[in-house]
Amino acid sequence: MSQHEDHGPLFTKILIALGVLTAVTVGLSRVDLGGKAMNVTVGLIVAIAKASLVVLIFMHLKWEKRVWLSMVLFPVLLVMIIIFANLPDTGMSNEHLSPAVKSIPHAGRSAAPAKH
Repeated sequence: MSQHEDHGPLFTKILIALGVLTAVTVGLSRVDLGGKAMNVTVGLIVAIAKASLVVLIFMHLKWEKRVWLSMVLFPVLLVMIIIFANLPDTGMSNEHLSPAVKSIPHAGRSAAPAKH
C-alpha cells in the first residue's frame, strides 16, 4: 500500500485562495474596466484560475500522471476555442437584433404587457 499524505494544510490554503478569488470576482463585477468585453475577459480569467485550483488540487490531478491532465485539458481547450470564436457574433453587442427584440422587457422589470 502506498503512503497517504496529509493534504489538510494545502486544502485550507486553497480554500482561502478560492474565497479571495471569489471576493475579487465580486469586487471586479462592480467596477467598469473599460467596457463589457474587458469585464468579461477579466471575469473569465479569474474563473479559470478558480477552476484550475479546484481541478488540480481537490480533484487530485496535480498528483496524477500527465496523460490524465492532457485528457482533461484538451476538451477544455476545445470548449474555450468555440466560446471565444462565437463571442464577436453573439456576446459583445446587440446591434444585430431588430428593434422589436431590443425592446422586449426583462422578466424582472415591471413593464406593461406586450401588445399583439
